Amino acid sequence: MKSLTATPVRSPCVKVCEMDEAIGLCKGCFRTQDERDWWVAYTDAQQLEVLRRCEQRREVVKLGSGDLAPSMGEVVSKRKA
Repeated sequence: MKSLTATPVRSPCVKVCEMDEAIGLCKGCFRTQDERDWWVAYTDAQQLEVLRRCEQRREVVKLGSGDLAPSMGEVVSKRKA
């Protein structure tokens, strides 16, 4: 029988929590400081968007060229307390 409980979006954290000041991103997960701070307040859809942006940023850094996706920034939590 399938579970009816939604699976939470897994955090991209890889336990390398150090900001690269030159580009303003975490060296491990490629999130901005706001995205790291607000992760638990984001909705599932917002978390998935952060993951998409992290992948884009990872590719830009790997290639050494291109524009980094902007931060999702702060949010008002839509999750129930």
